[in-house]
Amino acid sequence: MAAWEIGRSSTGLGVKVGGLGQVLEELPGELIAAASDEGFQLEIEILSPCFAHYDKSRLTNTGQRIPVRLDNHWFDFEVLKYKFGEGLTGVYFWDEFQLHWTDATAVYPFDPLLGLRLYSSISQAMAGYIKSRRFDTVHSHDHHVALLPFYLGDEFLSRVPHHFTIHNATYQGNCPTGGNGFELMASINLSGEALFHKYFDFFDHLNPMKGCMIKTYEHHGKITTVSGDFGGSWGYAAELRESAEEINRRAKELNSGRVVKEAFVPNRFLDVFEKLPIVGITNGLSDRNRPENLPELQAGRLRQAERGKDSGEDVFRNPLVLEEMLAEDHDFDSSRMEVKSELKRLLHLEAFGSEPPPELVLLTAVGRLVAQKNLGLVADVTQKTLALDPGVKFVVLASAPEGDGEGEETKACFEELALRFGDRFYFRSDFSLPFSKLILAGGDFCLIPSRFEPCGLVDYEASLLGTLVIGRRTGGLSKVDHFAYLYDWLDIGDREGEAAAFFEQIKVALSVFRTKADSHKRMVRKAMCIDAGWRKSAAQYLRIYRYGMLVKRWEKERHLPQYSVEKSAGRLALEETSFGTLFSPVWGGKLDLELERALNAQRTEMR
Repeated sequence: MAAWEIGRSSTGLGVKVGGLGQVLEELPGELIAAASDEGFQLEIEILSPCFAHYDKSRLTNTGQRIPVRLDNHWFDFEVLKYKFGEGLTGVYFWDEFQLHWTDATAVYPFDPLLGLRLYSSISQAMAGYIKSRRFDTVHSHDHHVALLPFYLGDEFLSRVPHHFTIHNATYQGNCPTGGNGFELMASINLSGEALFHKYFDFFDHLNPMKGCMIKTYEHHGKITTVSGDFGGSWGYAAELRESAEEINRRAKELNSGRVVKEAFVPNRFLDVFEKLPIVGITNGLSDRNRPENLPELQAGRLRQAERGKDSGEDVFRNPLVLEEMLAEDHDFDSSRMEVKSELKRLLHLEAFGSEPPPELVLLTAVGRLVAQKNLGLVADVTQKTLALDPGVKFVVLASAPEGDGEGEETKACFEELALRFGDRFYFRSDFSLPFSKLILAGGDFCLIPSRFEPCGLVDYEASLLGTLVIGRRTGGLSKVDHFAYLYDWLDIGDREGEAAAFFEQIKVALSVFRTKADSHKRMVRKAMCIDAGWRKSAAQYLRIYRYGMLVKRWEKERHLPQYSVEKSAGRLALEETSFGTLFSPVWGGKLDLELERALNAQRTEMR
């Protein structure tokens, strides 16, 4: 597995800026466990940069040095390793000149050209390492390592399957070429003449994600994303395949035929998404996030956090909340909901400094103040919601990235609301993990009006803790549809219209809470009982890996004199039942089309 973030930040040997890091932290171990359940041993090496803040004395220097070329200048990357557990090894690539500027909070270059050069150098190093080993499968994650299959080369890809997972298609690694695409590619050690127009050219930008998708598809690898199903019928897998024309048509229907100001297009107008098959495998969430296991609800773990805190900063700011949370565990489940009621009381104490009033409803929001999360919409509906129900209060924990103008504006709006409605609106911008978990566990509803959400994790986190989601039906958020209040809206240019749609769902949720208590409790229990774990998703990834290895075997067999397409189709479907679903003929190749027909005929006979 190759990725820029691998999670494991608590070890000091990994970073987790967003969802990518969380997935790479949890998925490998789940894959190993799922493989064991199926009776075979799986070993995974996670390949990533060695960021400058890592303690290299804890890493084993393999002595291997891999040559890399930028601008016709050759230099070497060192290869270091760390064993995280049985069957799981981290492999790190270090060059001081390339990575000296990185730290725990800065791992992504802002400049697209610098980013392209850095990502290409690391990908060259990864490719050199992979080719020196005997891997059965290569699995790349997101655009930062999207050049990897090009450095591996066609001969390697003809033998070893490569799969590519897209965690967020909004970020494709686009780098402007200034009309010099060939020269730009030559500077990163690739042939522009052979590759640029076929794989990378995107409105005079070099687009690594586009290139990786096409190259992976050409070699029968699978392109996957983080919500949906194998057929790409729902979630982010379905959204990525929608054209701008289709999205605009649906947007017009939703806003009653008015002119669409701006519809957000998830694939960012990269039409390769509309032409190639995209497989959805919905991210899971480890069982540590269930209310009976959550460390931040366990007194012992909180006492440990309190001892390790920075001077002058308490785990919780209210002394009564701190005392009670440190005194005993507050874990719960659907049969012990009185503990959730106590957490609601403690959340109100922490936010407003007083015991909660009767008939209290807590609307919460946790996240980053970036365009994707669209949390400014919470500010837009606050006053109408407060006027609608005198028992409603808001608790918001959100921060704006440095230099994000829109995020800073939203932060200022929240600060103003906290000043004007101090007894009913609480806002905090400095992130605290224990406080964020108290918000998710103690709230009644979690507000998630995301502009796009490839998978969504906070919706899973809130639902497992019995806090129902009120948000937009987009991407992976649709997976909580049966126990949430989701609105449909596509015209992001019509903020007033979207705020109205959001507010309508808040009204419905409050009405059910106030007048249909039994219905609300049933939804809460249903949310808490969902299977959000990784096992199903891990098993699906194993099927992708098996498929890839079988395809490589078939690619060899199909040129043998004794080859029979019917016999091959039967064997392939017998060894992997999803083979027929996953197989796609590459650019209409004759032998590919013959196999597809045989697989389809076989499925028809079975039905």
